[in-house]
Amino acid sequence: MLTLVIAMLAQAAPATVKVSDKPAAATVTRTGNEWRVEYRLNRKSGVWLFPVSQPVSANQEPWRERAWRVVTPGVRIDRRGAYDVLVPTIGAFVPLEVRIVFTPTSATLDREYDPAVAFSNGAIALYSDQFDLIPSEDLNAIGLKEAGLSVQDLGGMPTAVRFHDVSGPVFAQGRQQSDPVLTGGKTYVVFGTSKIEERGGVAMLADPALPEWLKVDVAGFAPHVVETYASRLGNRSDPRLPLLLMGWRGSTPGKVINDGGVRPGQIVFNFEGEGLLERNDRAARRTRWFIAHEMAHFWLGTSGIAYRKPSEAWITEGGAEMMAFTLLAVTDHDYALTELQHAVQDCIKSSIKPVASAGDRHESRAFYACGATFALAATSAQKRKGGRDYFDFIRPLMEEHRSDRLLGSADWLTRFAAVSGNAEAVAVVTSMIDTGVSDPASAIATMFQQTGVPYIRNGSVLTLAATAI
Repeated sequence: MLTLVIAMLAQAAPATVKVSDKPAAATVTRTGNEWRVEYRLNRKSGVWLFPVSQPVSANQEPWRERAWRVVTPGVRIDRRGAYDVLVPTIGAFVPLEVRIVFTPTSATLDREYDPAVAFSNGAIALYSDQFDLIPSEDLNAIGLKEAGLSVQDLGGMPTAVRFHDVSGPVFAQGRQQSDPVLTGGKTYVVFGTSKIEERGGVAMLADPALPEWLKVDVAGFAPHVVETYASRLGNRSDPRLPLLLMGWRGSTPGKVINDGGVRPGQIVFNFEGEGLLERNDRAARRTRWFIAHEMAHFWLGTSGIAYRKPSEAWITEGGAEMMAFTLLAVTDHDYALTELQHAVQDCIKSSIKPVASAGDRHESRAFYACGATFALAATSAQKRKGGRDYFDFIRPLMEEHRSDRLLGSADWLTRFAAVSGNAEAVAVVTSMIDTGVSDPASAIATMFQQTGVPYIRNGSVLTLAATAI
């Protein structure tokens, strides 16, 4: 009986033993072409979790197991649900010191920032938060957790990460530094040669091999975007110049690609394809949209007012889309209207299932498309009250939440209800978010009718009138 009781107590005991209130620490080092990260963990735990674990967008496969190799005996990288973890292969706990060698990964991740941006001159920009590592008490429970949760959402503390390049200083948080330590930095740290150019209130770090026309277009357009958003939404909370990191993946035959994301004070662009070697209108238009969308996140998104939880990404992604379309419509109305039309049709295709769970289904396009569709309805409702566009709808909501810097579905819907004064339109948005709708075209048509969005319906196709934006 005593043996049984002891066994039961052992099973009930937590897998984590407290050692220190300080966060875990790590040192990332580059020596020539070799990279390593050395962890000093602050407690004994049977599992340590990497919050930045989203899969590669192209194939939904995890990237860390292939790019990172644990050197320390008795521990390995494993996968549980949506997260990479460190687990022991010997004993009950992960060693308190863990050494890993890695290859910087420049793959595009699903709703996450690229772990690295590689420049043709050998410079590498590393995303700082990929090295966050937090303890977890239950390995099995990790598999049930929602993808994309932050360190705080997961109940942990950001890792204190020191960045060291044996060849000299690195560029971090707006300046060259020797061995900076970032805790929850949410930024890119540049190793190697980096020439920062300032143009019109925007800083740029472009790959030397990037086609010149792209540099010129971005340098000419980006300052205009910053000025416009500031005039409509107020100045950014970050006093530093916004930094654009522009990577070039090469002139791959048959490709025209630009992608990336935004972090506090930074936007990352990745360009690729032979179709970008010479200027063309299609690529130029998409580049302007990309700049307008990502810069919108300096105000509405991670760099400004963020969503409360990942399932509410439709607020920031859809809002950024509407901000970008509104800005672009001034000089390129046809393009803005066409892209907004695509968003409405994509929302019709994706909202039979709940928008809130789109991330779990790896259908993040729903956040952009349906978020923009909701924003269009809000814009039209705001115009009925004498407003000009989506900026007039979202600015009061942002100002109301500047202290906590968070917006949730309830906040947005409360504002929408007040502006539209229409319970039926609010009910449509709520249903599309929470449960999905059996006939999305009819649901969106109802929302448009109730808020005054001009359109023509032909079956499941809702064609926007030119005056919709």
